[in-house]
Amino acid sequence: MKACDFLFLFTILLFNNNNILALLRSKHNKVVTCYVASWAVYRPNNGQFQVPNIPAELCTHLVYAFAGLNSTSWTIRSLDPYLDIENGNYKNMTQLHERHPNLKVLLAIGGWNEGSKNYSDLVSSPKQRSTFINSVIYFLGKYNFNGFDLDWEYPGSGGISEDRENFVALVKELKEAFKKSKYLLTAAISANQGTIDTAYDIPEISKYLDFIHVMGYDYHGVWDKKVLPNAPLKSENGHSVVDTLNYLLRKGVPANKTVLGLPMYGRTFILTSKLNSSQESPINRPATSEGFKGPYTGEKGFMGYNEICEELVSRTNNWITGWDDNSDTPYAVDNDHVIVYDNPRSLKAKVEHAMSLNLAGIMTWSIDTDDFHGKCASLKDSLDRTETTYPLLRSINVVLSQSDNNNDDGNNNVDNKNGNNDDDNKGNNSSSIARSSYFIVSFILITLASFIYYI
Repeated sequence: MKACDFLFLFTILLFNNNNILALLRSKHNKVVTCYVASWAVYRPNNGQFQVPNIPAELCTHLVYAFAGLNSTSWTIRSLDPYLDIENGNYKNMTQLHERHPNLKVLLAIGGWNEGSKNYSDLVSSPKQRSTFINSVIYFLGKYNFNGFDLDWEYPGSGGISEDRENFVALVKELKEAFKKSKYLLTAAISANQGTIDTAYDIPEISKYLDFIHVMGYDYHGVWDKKVLPNAPLKSENGHSVVDTLNYLLRKGVPANKTVLGLPMYGRTFILTSKLNSSQESPINRPATSEGFKGPYTGEKGFMGYNEICEELVSRTNNWITGWDDNSDTPYAVDNDHVIVYDNPRSLKAKVEHAMSLNLAGIMTWSIDTDDFHGKCASLKDSLDRTETTYPLLRSINVVLSQSDNNNDDGNNNVDNKNGNNDDDNKGNNSSSIARSSYFIVSFILITLASFIYYI
């Protein structure tokens, strides 16, 4: 009888456990756009990320980054034909849609390394735009992508003043050309208010884009020569997620097309002089123009969350962690080395703010730097304690689920948004279905517990 009593109590405890309830309520109607950096496949050791590592069930949209522009023929091209085509990465990515019919897989073009000048030249000519658009339609069809993401960084930067209106022309013409195939059309835009003014006619591009991914990160870095947060929720100088979103909404961006981009990485700094005590914050302290790098990404001034958390776990005694209340940002200090980053707690605050504005959802750059191997479970900071992998992405989904359940008025469904072309563009199942599943599972657990008890 004692064994039966134990099993009965265990089942009841399992049923009441908040983490299990979070899992049962993990469905929501918000967009979760997951960028995948194709070059992550070349990272060493635990940093190597491949298509089988992708948690498709945690995303509504996957964006494969990046394709490039052939500035001679004005056509889209693969930046890594061996990986993308010969080795089948395009095929492997788009096959995820076949296994997850509600998932949309998009191809992104551009990125920081592509620069701006060639894109400026492209959009300046109607003929070149037409050639480009035809090549995109052929390319997406050939490799079975569901849509196209524009990541020109940035119109007006290194180009001509007409970039702003020419970008509108490109977006409008792409949208018109995509009608037959029903491809999704999205764009990633800067969070910098000056760049927004120079690069984007917000009301016009909003007419034609299905979703607008606001890159709510890279507000600060080693270029500031002092320690500042990469993605502050708020700030006193106007450079924060709150300020960017308020500015865009005033400019006329539709909330139901706006997707807030969040970083799965941090910025690293080397102080010009060490802090006076372990209680002192490194924020606003002078730093050198070069940060330090992580073992996987290998870029000075940058570390993926997986690199950061593994460092905190493996060298716990070396790092002193803290929290900056002014920006809602965690940091870690080891002598003159500082990491300012995002964790589940800081992401939760930003997701909640985005949901308070009724935004379409959340975008992540990029899932290949989340803790996808689950090496950092000992930190116990994930909002989803049922799984050890992808603590950041899972935490985002938990917060979205909680928000969706608290605000389930039928107006926030993915399939109700203007940016969707057909019923297949639903993201995760509706929260009403999630609650139905919750009650079904509840019934099963209680029935099982009763059976065990009476035997």
